Amino acid sequence: MQAATATAPGDRQSVAARQATFTRHALRNVRIISYSYLIDGAMLGLFALAGTVHWVPVAAYTLMGLMIGTFWTVVFQNGWTLGFKDPHLPMTLSLTHQVLQLVGMLLMPQLSFVFLLVLFIVFTSLAMRVALRQAVTACVTVCLGAGIVLWGVPGPTRIPDANIAEQVLSWAFISLTLWQCIWIGSFNGAMTALLKKRSRELAALTRKVQHLAQHDELTGLINRRTLMSVLADEQRRSDRTGKPLVVALLDLDHFKAINDTLGHPAGDRTLKRLATTVQQLARNTDRFGRYGGEEFLAVLTGTTVADAHIPIERFRAALAAQGWDEISPGLEVHFSCGLAQYRSGESTEDLLKRADDALYQAKRDGRNCTRVR
Repeated sequence: MQAATATAPGDRQSVAARQATFTRHALRNVRIISYSYLIDGAMLGLFALAGTVHWVPVAAYTLMGLMIGTFWTVVFQNGWTLGFKDPHLPMTLSLTHQVLQLVGMLLMPQLSFVFLLVLFIVFTSLAMRVALRQAVTACVTVCLGAGIVLWGVPGPTRIPDANIAEQVLSWAFISLTLWQCIWIGSFNGAMTALLKKRSRELAALTRKVQHLAQHDELTGLINRRTLMSVLADEQRRSDRTGKPLVVALLDLDHFKAINDTLGHPAGDRTLKRLATTVQQLARNTDRFGRYGGEEFLAVLTGTTVADAHIPIERFRAALAAQGWDEISPGLEVHFSCGLAQYRSGESTEDLLKRADDALYQAKRDGRNCTRVR
């Protein structure tokens, strides 16, 4: 026998699906970052061709960016962060890229504006994915780091524009930065759309769970717990308004014989047929639910015990007119009923006790009848 705490196959599949979705999106994010470093490295290479910077720091910066991308690819591919509260580790991931931009500023002060632009992209991407408090912390860290680096850079920083080549490249890099913002924004937009989809699915699941908690699974009627809540509300309303209130406790006659001779599937079909029939005939203001087993409870509002006989007999006639041959040839289904009218200030238990006593009186009097207490 499996332990009670064992994870069900469906649960394991659901967890595996969520992990696969996380890995897919995390790796996509890392690929975008890696492609960005390749693009930035190519642009920096053009600045090297223009004589603005040397090739060595360009190669070092690009190589470090690709190494960071490779590192995070391995981390996410192996699921090493799945145990964390946020397995994407946005703060840690962003910090590695922020540090690299500050290093780039130190290596190539002539192109400080390039790394400040990339730093802006990195921070904007982070700010869209973390809480305000974390975003503020990251902002303070970035501002301090950038200030320290700018203070430590020898000589002035500028946007390269000494010749036509530098002017074109500076314009191109600024334009490319804007396109990178759109590119990264499209990824975040996809993540937002996914979150909205998950929210809708969760809302639908919540509604389903609430429905299951309030309704009987077999008949679709409200269950005993919901019935008790409804009855308590109606008692309070009757106390306030003085309007009459009646409960009717119905019990199928000889239901055990149906289960024993025809089987439980036939018994289940009988209960569902009864529930459907009564629901179709009940008033919108009345509530009808499964009380337990083959017992059903009707809460009849604005009705006296004398008037309550009318809908009960209508239910009885409708059941008698039903064709039950599809369940079993010659089968007849009827019920006994106990009625009790609410007395102001009476407890729910006492009210139901009187209805139950009336029901048993109907059983003793030959069944298929209604009695009052």
